[in-house]
Amino acid sequence: MIPDPVLAGVRRALRLADSDDIRMRRVGGGCINNGARLETPSGPFFLKWNADAEHRFFQVEAEGLEALAATETVRTPAVVACSGDDAPVPWLLLEWIAPGRASDASWVRLGRELAALHREAADDAGRWGWHSDNVIGSLPQPNGWADDWADFWARRRIRPLARELLTRGAISPRQLGQIEPAAGRAGRLLGPASLADGPSLLHGDLWSGNVLFARGGRPVLIDPAVYIGHREVDLAMCRLFGGFPPLFYDAYTDAWPLNPGHEARLPLYQLYPLLVHARLFGGGYVASALRAAESAANLP
Repeated sequence: MIPDPVLAGVRRALRLADSDDIRMRRVGGGCINNGARLETPSGPFFLKWNADAEHRFFQVEAEGLEALAATETVRTPAVVACSGDDAPVPWLLLEWIAPGRASDASWVRLGRELAALHREAADDAGRWGWHSDNVIGSLPQPNGWADDWADFWARRRIRPLARELLTRGAISPRQLGQIEPAAGRAGRLLGPASLADGPSLLHGDLWSGNVLFARGGRPVLIDPAVYIGHREVDLAMCRLFGGFPPLFYDAYTDAWPLNPGHEARLPLYQLYPLLVHARLFGGGYVASALRAAESAANLP
C-alpha cells in the first residue's frame, strides 16, 4: 500500500479532493524503490517512493529528467510533482508511459537521439561535472565542477568508491592496490586527444533497464544520474551490461563517429559502474571490477 503521507502529497499535487478515487496497481519500481501506476480523475501516473531515501533522492532524479528533456533530443517521462524536504516519505510522480515494443527503427532512433543528446553540454565554460551532487542507483554521486576530466574521473568516480569498498571490508588493501593504478592511468588514457569532441550531457546510468519503449516504439530514458562528462561513458555502460543491439551502435556512430582509441578507454570507463555494482550488490562484481582495473592499468 502507498503510505498515507505519500498519498496525501499526491492528492495535493494533483488538486484532488479526499473523495476523489485513486486506484493503484503495483508495478516495478526497480530494485531500490516502490512503484505503482495510479488511476486518478486527472489521468494515469507513475508513482515511486522510498521510505529509506533521503529527501534529495527523488529531487535530483527529477532535476536530471528535466535536464535531459530540456535538450529536446531524447524523451523522458514528464515530472509531475516531487516531495519536498519536509515529506516523511520521499516520492516522485511522473507521467505514465504506455508501454510499447521496440522495433529496429526504435533502436536506430535511440542511437541517433543519444548522439544528439551528447552534443549538448549544459556548461558553457567547457567544464566537467555538475552543479550539485546527485545519486547513481541508491549511492551518492559526488560532482562539482572540474577543468580536468581525467582528474574528475579518478578523484570523483573511481577513488571514492574503491576506498568505501575497502572501508566496508568488500575489498582488501591488496585489491585496492590493484584499482589505484587504473585511476592513476586516467591522465594518460583520457588525454586531450581523446577528448577532442568536448564535454557532453550524459544520462549517466545508461543500462538497458533504464530504456523504455512507449506505444509506437519511441524510446524513453528513465532513472538518470546526469552530469557533464565524456560521451564514451554512456556507451561504455551500454556495452557493459548488454541489451543494446548493433543497430543502436551503428546509428550512433553514423550520427557522430567516435574518436580513435575508444576501445582502449573502455575498461577505465566501465570500472566506475562495476564499482557501483560491487558496492550495491557485492558478489561477482568485485572480481569484474578488478579485471577492468587490471585491463586499464596495463594498457600501453
